[in-house]
Amino acid sequence: MNYTRRREKLAERLEPYSLFLAYSGKAPYRIGDELYPFETNRDFYYLTGIKEPNLVYLLFKDADGYEEELFTERFDPVMAKWVGGKIQAKEASEISGIDGESILYLDQLEDEIGSYLNRYAAKNISLKPCLRKEEVSQEDDWLTKEVRRLQRHYPSLKVYNASGILTEMRLVKDAEEIKELKRGIHVTNEALKLMWSNLKPGMNESEAEAWFDFTLKKERMGHSFESIFGSGQNGTTLHYSENNCVMKDGTLLLTDLGASSNYYCADISRTVPVNGKFTKRQREIYETVLACNRHIIDYARNGMTLRDLHLESVKFYEKALPKIGLCKKGKTVHDYYFHSVGHMLGLETHDVAIPGYAIRNGNVFTVEPGLYIEEEGIGVRIEDNIVMKNGRAEVLSAEIMKDPDEIEAFFAKR
Repeated sequence: MNYTRRREKLAERLEPYSLFLAYSGKAPYRIGDELYPFETNRDFYYLTGIKEPNLVYLLFKDADGYEEELFTERFDPVMAKWVGGKIQAKEASEISGIDGESILYLDQLEDEIGSYLNRYAAKNISLKPCLRKEEVSQEDDWLTKEVRRLQRHYPSLKVYNASGILTEMRLVKDAEEIKELKRGIHVTNEALKLMWSNLKPGMNESEAEAWFDFTLKKERMGHSFESIFGSGQNGTTLHYSENNCVMKDGTLLLTDLGASSNYYCADISRTVPVNGKFTKRQREIYETVLACNRHIIDYARNGMTLRDLHLESVKFYEKALPKIGLCKKGKTVHDYYFHSVGHMLGLETHDVAIPGYAIRNGNVFTVEPGLYIEEEGIGVRIEDNIVMKNGRAEVLSAEIMKDPDEIEAFFAKR
């Protein structure tokens, strides 16, 4: 990944005398002295490629160009014996492309920020931190608190959230990002095939999940999100995650899962018969969902929005569902299909997005129509990962089987 070029593009988007800050984050405490697993802030990672906690990236743009600095924790020999050492300047420089002389320590950050603010006080300097929150009540991270503190000390300081700039940059994937996504998808496929090879009635959903997890562990990959293994009635619950029921003969298993390659997330849904053979009714519903999946992929063009694609999927179902005996007695498509047809995909499973954004070359998103018929205990979702290329949708996950005949043939040859 060319992280230096990404930072150059960021600098191009900033006005002169802008001070940009990004924070890698820290893991919150889980219980006692035990921490949750650490996940790097994706904007910080996008700009530096570094996965370590408690680092700060600073970029200052003036009229002639920009300066950048990275702030790391000092080495603590006692803590190193317990949890390992902190990233050193040489390694941080090799990963990020930031000059080693511009890599300082966190206890120097306040003086550096103060230096920029005082040196350019007459230039109407603006602070552009990268801040994101999912909800108002979410606890402030270090960077949010630091911005508020700076505002108290410098009341005239203008603050603008730079997350919108990073969102626009992250929406368009380069060749290296597509390569990482394909790697995650390939490992997801290998893990699915191993799980399917061992799937049988009477097995617990958790056992099927364990077969999938084995491949990810072997390939040293993480999960894009908490896996869904919903059999029978459980497959009609959109975000079912208990994965702890016995899979009965004659039911379907809906899986929604993915391997994460250097934080680039595969997000795949497939639905298969637990015993390897679709019933007539299951195949009827499955083929309807599959037809919708293929229609939306073929329909997608540059300039459309994800909402356009979703509305087209609803129109497709409005014609298709009455043919398979659904939408009777006042019921509509939304009684069986209550989520969007897709979302952006990348460094996050539900990746950054802009309302009303017109898709273009380099965008990666999912196409995932489904049908959930609670009264029949049948849930089907078929999800592929798509990149826009030459104005059309290209399926990144084409290697993962979804044709019902191919699925049955795979199970028959086990």
